[in-house]
This record gives sequence, structure tokens and C-alpha cells, in this order.
Amino acid sequence: MRVSIHPAVRVLIVLVLAAFSSQASLAALGVWALLLLSSYFLAVGHDTAAVARLRNGVSRLRWLLLAIFVLYAGFTPGTPIVTTLPGISREGLLEGLRRALVLIDLLMMVYLLLALTPVNELVAAIHTLVRPLRPLGVDPQRLGLRLALALDQVNHMHTRLRGEARAPGNWAQRAADLISEIEHDAQHSQRQWTLTPVAEARWWEWLLPLAILALLMRWTP
Repeated sequence: MRVSIHPAVRVLIVLVLAAFSSQASLAALGVWALLLLSSYFLAVGHDTAAVARLRNGVSRLRWLLLAIFVLYAGFTPGTPIVTTLPGISREGLLEGLRRALVLIDLLMMVYLLLALTPVNELVAAIHTLVRPLRPLGVDPQRLGLRLALALDQVNHMHTRLRGEARAPGNWAQRAADLISEIEHDAQHSQRQWTLTPVAEARWWEWLLPLAILALLMRWTP
């Protein structure tokens, strides 16, 4: 499933939604999480690797989510849920859940953006968005190429790290060897990238993030 919205507009929409997510209610964040999850599964289809990436991404946040939940649930004044445990309030429990959902929604938005946007389109989106900063000395071409090279190495590095983690032997020595290899590859890489041309966004597409921004400002207290 592909979305015809210009990649730069997709990035702007994600940024607008992310900016207002911290102010959304618990109910709105819950509904948004379900919509994001459904959209992600529709986008990746039967790609089990993509599903595993999202699951692993949420799993890596489990301790941070737990810390956020405990912090708000245990230290927010309010009505105690159980009289014998006055430190855990109803308001704190709801706020802890809300804060955890904010983080989960942000993560799913990023994963959905990456699922809908190939690397070349994502690089072109960043290139488009930073072009107005050219008078300030920002080089969109150079920034785009650096981003392309970085993204190109993500999956490769992830595969190597997983392979090294499962290999037998001294893990400290393997980690040191891997770091040396990565540094050597970074200094002597001959990989060349060229930015793939992407059509300009249609004028009305730029109105989408503005419309979403106006709606959020209207509905957000």
C-alpha cells in the first residue's frame, strides 16, 4: 500500500502530530494508537520483518515506559486508588498511562512514516524541507547525502550486531573488533550516493499539515 502524499508533506504531518501529542487526552491517544497500529499493518501487509521491527521497537522502550508509569502513578497527588496505598492516586495512574501512550504513539508514527516512505523519498523530503535554510548556510544537498549514507548503513549494522550477539566466544573482544571494523568502514567507504529526483509537492498538499494544525489547535485545550 502506497500513499500518494508527497514525502515532505508526510514528514510535516508527523511533526505536527508529534508536537501536539503531549497535550492530547488519554482517550484520544488510545484511539490514535489503534489507528496507527491498523495503518501500520495495512502498510506492511504480510511483511513479518516489518511487524517484528515495530514489536522490537516497543519492547526496547519497556523499561522507560515502566519508569514513566511508576513516576506519575506513584508521585502524583490525588485520590488514592486503595486507601492502604495512599501513594498511588487515580490521577497519577491515568497520567502515567497517558504519558506512556504519548511515547508509544510517537514511536508508531515514526515506524509508519518509514514503512510508507522509502529511503530515497525520505532523503528527498528532508532535502525539500531544509531548502529554505540555504541562506543561513545549510547545504540541502550535502545534508541529504549524509542522511542517505546513514540510513543505508542502519539495516546493515543491525544485521551485523545481531550476528555478533549470537556468535560464540569472548563478547568483549567481538565488540571491540566490530567497533574497529565500523570505524574502518566509515573512513574508507567508497559508497557513492546520488539524490533521486522526486516531483515537487502539489500546492494543495501543503494545506494538509496546516489543516491538521488548525484542527489540533481548535480541539486541544
